[in-house]
Amino acid sequence: MLDRIDWANSFPAAVRESSFKVIAAALETIHRPTSDEELKKAKHTMAFFDQVLFQMGVLKRRENVSGFLTLPDSVTSPPADSPYPLPFRLTGGQKQALGEISADLQPGIDKPPMNRLLQGDVGSGKTLVAFLAMIQFAIELSPGSQCVFMAPTEILARQHLQSFSRFFPQFAHLAVIITGSIKATQRRQANDAVAGGEALFIFGTHALFQEQTKFKSLAFCIIDEQQRFGVNHRRQLFNKGINPHQLLLSATPIPRTLSLTIFGDMDTSIINELPPGRQPVSTIINSSFREALPFIEATLHQKNQVYIVCPLIEASENKDWTSVEEAAERVSDLLPQASWACLTGNQSWDEKERIMLEFKAGRLDMVIATTVVEVGVDNPRATLMLIENANCFGLSQLHQLRGRVGRGTDASTCILVSHAAGDSERLAVLASTCDGFELSLEDLKMRGPGDLVGTRQSGLSHPCFSHRIPQKLVENARIRAFEILTTETTEIRDWFYEQMVKSFGESYKTFMEGG
Repeated sequence: MLDRIDWANSFPAAVRESSFKVIAAALETIHRPTSDEELKKAKHTMAFFDQVLFQMGVLKRRENVSGFLTLPDSVTSPPADSPYPLPFRLTGGQKQALGEISADLQPGIDKPPMNRLLQGDVGSGKTLVAFLAMIQFAIELSPGSQCVFMAPTEILARQHLQSFSRFFPQFAHLAVIITGSIKATQRRQANDAVAGGEALFIFGTHALFQEQTKFKSLAFCIIDEQQRFGVNHRRQLFNKGINPHQLLLSATPIPRTLSLTIFGDMDTSIINELPPGRQPVSTIINSSFREALPFIEATLHQKNQVYIVCPLIEASENKDWTSVEEAAERVSDLLPQASWACLTGNQSWDEKERIMLEFKAGRLDMVIATTVVEVGVDNPRATLMLIENANCFGLSQLHQLRGRVGRGTDASTCILVSHAAGDSERLAVLASTCDGFELSLEDLKMRGPGDLVGTRQSGLSHPCFSHRIPQKLVENARIRAFEILTTETTEIRDWFYEQMVKSFGESYKTFMEGG
């Protein structure tokens, strides 16, 4: 087969006579190896080559977004503190993240818009950092510009608005919310305030990028739990403004190796510490609800509250999983004195809000829910999370659910109920650590990089994801890709660019557009 390859055209002289000749040699060796060791080295070379091509695509996409061909995270920024009074001090991680974001938002000639990912474990205070960045931008740096804060659920969007108004009451009159369920009159008033520019801080859900929502001067987009939104959703929101700054928030930590690939075109900030007073959540594995019953009784005796999370709303003939319905019957039988309510995605917003307000006010002992409580629900008095059929959830989702407790100063516990003995190793990993970044590494080991690409792109296929190479080599590939694009001769650069386009195949155009 190799005899039929046109080597002169496949590898021009400029490539074959440079340090890149090892690529041609590796390709030939893979087809005609003389030893196992030689074959191993050749495969390693081709894996690095695939990663270089992918990193070139990532850098070109970054250039498409910002107008500048630069390496992400090439500038170190000093930390910044809140200029507004808060009931607590920012952590060192929050200050550093705020400083990096503030530097991106500073106006400047030919300065690209911010394109940053803010990662932080559950409860690390990402949202407050985003609030401070919004206020700095709309009030100080670009007065009158509008900031949008999009969340994946209405519960979370409303909670963000409430938190913003509580922390910064002086700016509450400039904030509105737009969701799919708000009443027509309220929706019309909010849309008018956004279109007229009276509202500078706009909170909401998917309704924000609907056609009827028109902004006067959208210049800063914040997307919370970014992995829950599709690429097209984000693009529709960004298109409401003119090249706006973008800040993506994620409480699902991404291993460094993957962040260099699927988020390689973005600058990254990390908050790697929790606020003072927070205690790690103790995690245990039980085989049944009855085994967990003493923990529930002890929690209620201490006047604290409980979440019970189930994978189904109603019982299913196809799956032997506990439903919210069944859990409610069980609680009624075994804990007749407890007050509780069910919370699912099928309920109206008014009903869900009523239940969460009653729970937060302490009028309910328990909420029996689906994963609708996975993100954003904040009740410091809830100290026990029980997850039925924990084996049917991913590690990241379990970690998110666990994050609903431990939000106060009291010791908290998460109980993973699983009847699947074969899944004990995976759940034991979760029980062994509360560090989301460590869990993400374990998730990567168990699932492989290809399965995790969906955190940003759905269905993206590239040869680089078929190899497992160390983080250092991914970093080296990024640097090498940048050197090829900026310092190599035109002939070599053009050849690599052509190979890069081919490596993406049919997904190249979508990838370059942010997909």
